[in-house]
Amino acid sequence: MAKPIKILELEFTVLEFYDNYVISQPREGVLLAGTQIADLVEVCSDFYTGKNFVYLSCRVNDYNVNPTIYINLDEVKNLAGIGVVSKKTSSLNMANFEKRFSKVPYEIFLDLDKALMWVQEVTEEKNKKADL
Repeated sequence: MAKPIKILELEFTVLEFYDNYVISQPREGVLLAGTQIADLVEVCSDFYTGKNFVYLSCRVNDYNVNPTIYINLDEVKNLAGIGVVSKKTSSLNMANFEKRFSKVPYEIFLDLDKALMWVQEVTEEKNKKADL
């Protein structure tokens, strides 16, 4: 895997920025809700100005997500998709529940390699739609 272009440590997560995706590893015990999502949207929008990207959540730690955060993420015009990567049953079950709330493409993966193949597919598709 390539080296990240930039690494940013926030109070609630660590972000690794790559060419067309960001990997987020939320910290143990945090609750991802409105304030944290607003921070993520701002940071990612600034980094990926004018370029489509995918947000990948590597769920290594246990944390909680308010599923209503997904409802307005389609307003982030250059967000091509959201992916969750985990091997933990509890995280996969929660991700399946959260997926129901997402208006942007949302997929769940057991390993990062498959997630990265999907990143290419979903960003290419969004780029094609933008060209129409």
